[in-house]
Amino acid sequence: EGRITQWAKAIGDKVESGETLLVVESDKADMDVESFEDGFLAAIVTPEGESATVGAAVAYLATSKDAIAEVAAYAKVAGSNPAAAAAPAAAAPAAAAPAA
Repeated sequence: EGRITQWAKAIGDKVESGETLLVVESDKADMDVESFEDGFLAAIVTPEGESATVGAAVAYLATSKDAIAEVAAYAKVAGSNPAAAAAPAAAAPAAAAPAA
């Protein structure tokens, strides 16, 4: 488990693979968390100051700027629920990708 201390990007910002997306504080150190995908930050599920378990979706990326609203709506339903995030692709918009 880790506490998110800072988001390096805001909703709507372009994100590139390998770029720092957020900073997480664990019991041992603060760590930069990089994006695994290119896209646009569409939704933040876990805000600064809150904790997330390892492997939980903390944000969602959209593949295009035009898809941000669609992905944000999906994120409200899925939240950080791993079962919802891992649901078959037909249940999620084609533009949705969990971040970090």
